[in-house]
Amino acid sequence: MRINLCNLGCQPRFASEFFQTTTFRLTFLNLGVFTTLSVAVFLVVYASLALRLQKQMDKALLTTSEESAAIYRQQGIAALQYEFEREAESQGSGRVFFRLLSSDGTPLASSDLSKLRESGLSIPSEPAAQGTRSVYYTFHPHLRKQEKEHGRKGEEDERDFQIRMISMPIGGGEVLQVGRTLYSEELILEKYRETFGVALMVMGSLGGLFSFLLARKAMAGVQRITDTTTGIGRSDLAGRVPLGDEGEEITALARAFNAMLERIEILFSEVRQVTDNVAHELRTPITRIRGMAETTLKGDGNLIEYKETMASVIDGCDDLIEIIGTMLEIAKTDSGNFDFDPVSLDLIELVEDAVDLFMPVAEDKRIDVRLNKPAMAVKVSGDRRRLQRVVSNILDNAVKYTPHGGIIAVTIKRDAGDVRVSISDTGIGISESDLPHIFERFFRGDKSRSTSGNGLGLSLAMAIIHAHGGDITVTSSDQGATFTFFLPTSPSSRHYF
Repeated sequence: MRINLCNLGCQPRFASEFFQTTTFRLTFLNLGVFTTLSVAVFLVVYASLALRLQKQMDKALLTTSEESAAIYRQQGIAALQYEFEREAESQGSGRVFFRLLSSDGTPLASSDLSKLRESGLSIPSEPAAQGTRSVYYTFHPHLRKQEKEHGRKGEEDERDFQIRMISMPIGGGEVLQVGRTLYSEELILEKYRETFGVALMVMGSLGGLFSFLLARKAMAGVQRITDTTTGIGRSDLAGRVPLGDEGEEITALARAFNAMLERIEILFSEVRQVTDNVAHELRTPITRIRGMAETTLKGDGNLIEYKETMASVIDGCDDLIEIIGTMLEIAKTDSGNFDFDPVSLDLIELVEDAVDLFMPVAEDKRIDVRLNKPAMAVKVSGDRRRLQRVVSNILDNAVKYTPHGGIIAVTIKRDAGDVRVSISDTGIGISESDLPHIFERFFRGDKSRSTSGNGLGLSLAMAIIHAHGGDITVTSSDQGATFTFFLPTSPSSRHYF
């Protein structure tokens, strides 16, 4: 005997998962709201209809009572009795009744009440009306209850419905009672209830179907995002969420998700690039350190040679520490996960301090450093230490690659909404093929191979400037290179990564 495990477990599991979906919950919520509103409308309309029917009945009873009272006053009790009998016969003795009571409740005139009494009707005999005010009653015969007690099924007729009665004083303590069954009115209300019940079932079924279709269409965008996420889980970082027409919210979500995917893809690419760069750049100093240590151990060196080797190892370790520290700072700055301490500072003062720091080296090479600055202070909001490092890294390169007797020009200029700092030199310049890669990590152009450095200074400078909401550019020619960075003067225009 073969057992289909899917028949045993898949369908219940699918049903259980479906009941937990947002589509089902939205459908159930919409259907619940629709049903609640429909029932509320039904109750309001039903109460309004019942009240209107009752007012119409009360108006008819009052009119009949006033006509009967006029006959009694003008023609006497005999004419009133005749009118009672005629009205009861024309409308049906089981449907209406008329009575005239004395002040002590004794009937003075009455229509035929036999059929109503057969239904268990107990008409109040006391003159409940007070003064000149008419009083209305609504009561129900006890026929059904009596027949149920005797085990018989009663025949549904007008006697099974409620009766509305008016007791109107007509002077001298006498009270006129006029009553009618609510047969027609209750049939109207019953028909309304039946019609609404059928309509509610039909509308509920169609409403549930439409709610499900609308909910599923609305969640189609979320499903596309889910499918894309599943693909990403299989290392398909190039996948993007297709845009649909479910609504602006879903479209905005899809666009935000696609933007996040692009950012993630860039970050993964950068991680791979950094990993490759680290593996390549750290291999050389580590190999050199290991080679020095191995050579010293295998040789017959004395204490002085050992000390020189250890000093070289320490220098190599310091270089490694500097490279790793700079890489970490670049990574933190790019991701925004760093301790940013923005303060209001004078950019002119910051640049002047950096120029003063490199002035002794520039004077040794007889380099003319020129500072062009505005007359007034230029205030920006930023991290002082990191901005100092940007200026220092660019000045360090300018001094390093400018020959003896050259010129370095530092220009600070305020533009609309930002401030521009340009550092130009008359050095060896940057080749056209190297310009697109000058800010990449560990990149060193052909002209800089002979100088010391690790190729991280400009990468760090760009990361810091971007973190301050600015930008940095470079141009070059045979007469030297110019690095320019821009910083916003308004904190509201800054964005942090």
